[in-house]
Amino acid sequence: MSTTLQPSTTQRGAAKRRVVGPGGPGGLASLRDAVGVVRGFVRDLDPGTVGARDAKGLIELLGEMTRLCGAGVTLLAPRVADTKVWADDGARTPAEWMSRATGAPMGQAIGMLDTAERLSGLPATEAALRDGRLSAGQARAISHAAVADPSAEAELLATAPRASLRGLEERARAVCDAARPAETEARYRAAHSGRDLSTWVDTDGAGRLTWRGTPDALAGLKAAVTPFVKEQLTLARREGRDESYGACAADALCVLAEAASGTGAGTGTGAKRRARPVLRARFDIAPYVRGFTKAGELCEIEGVGSVPVSVIERLAGEHPIVDLVLARGRDVTHIAHLGRSGDTFLKAAIEWRDPHCRIEGCHATDGLEIHHTTRVADDGISSLETEVRICGHHHDLVTHKHYQLQGSHQTGWYLSAPDRAPPPDTG
Repeated sequence: MSTTLQPSTTQRGAAKRRVVGPGGPGGLASLRDAVGVVRGFVRDLDPGTVGARDAKGLIELLGEMTRLCGAGVTLLAPRVADTKVWADDGARTPAEWMSRATGAPMGQAIGMLDTAERLSGLPATEAALRDGRLSAGQARAISHAAVADPSAEAELLATAPRASLRGLEERARAVCDAARPAETEARYRAAHSGRDLSTWVDTDGAGRLTWRGTPDALAGLKAAVTPFVKEQLTLARREGRDESYGACAADALCVLAEAASGTGAGTGTGAKRRARPVLRARFDIAPYVRGFTKAGELCEIEGVGSVPVSVIERLAGEHPIVDLVLARGRDVTHIAHLGRSGDTFLKAAIEWRDPHCRIEGCHATDGLEIHHTTRVADDGISSLETEVRICGHHHDLVTHKHYQLQGSHQTGWYLSAPDRAPPPDTG
């Protein structure tokens, strides 16, 4: 079957002139024709007849189309909202109408409207969105952060092609936290007021659970369940079961609940002794002494994000299982282990520096493992430079599948497959 969907540069330019030029009806007709082409392609698509590399290329091309369609919806959204035509169909708000028209969740529709308002002052982000280099979600994250700190726009645009959406959103949130520290307290109070726990059974018959609360409460939950997760991962490997981290975490939550209720294998005098859960709070010295943060200063709980200084003070006074990591910028100056022993300064410093998997494009925060980049048998020395935290999946690829870990802390880390040459140096 033919896999040619890519129009020529001349066709692209002509289509753009027809769509955005004075001939509005003609532009609408041309888009309808384009939709017809794509609809016909998808209707007749037989994946079994497509080669693997062609399938990869088609997905990339369809992904570009998806980004361009999201850009068009984002750019047109204010026009529909301002002219009130959305009310013709009985919708209560522009976002509700957009959600119906596009099939997107309400939150995504609201995000597109918010993004469109911010783009007027961000020409570089708007240009990247129009060119199909950004998805609507990426544009939303970048525009939100760039409004808070315009100097970060170029960095975020450069990060977008290499990072997952989750990673880009984390970086954008960090930019906002650094630029607007005064809002941290208000966000914390809002998270506390909106705390919620909901359970239901979905249409597939699967039980579901969703939780919402403050970052420190989330960190406490994660710390409590982590020893049980490690236990479930070890059990799965021992029994030869190929289980994901998420599956083992789900089992661990049930075991934790059994232990708390006094039932199951997690209780009794014969219960396995598990490592105590740990929270790690990281902050610059100045705001801790001052009592609040200023732009560019750090005050966060590892794995969940920024919190008010008052939360760190409370944890330090009340929680017996907190590590306090004091820093100046990115340099660790002191680590206080409260109520436990055995962890080294080096291990805590590595965990502080690498809050997520350091493999480029991966931002996993659960199940991280410290990898020694130089073999101990070859007189490798443990140091901040020779050790890096990566997720269990990537660690298994390096340890058991003979993938090669390439790069450095300065240029970034990536994996090269055993039978492939490493990618060119981008540093």
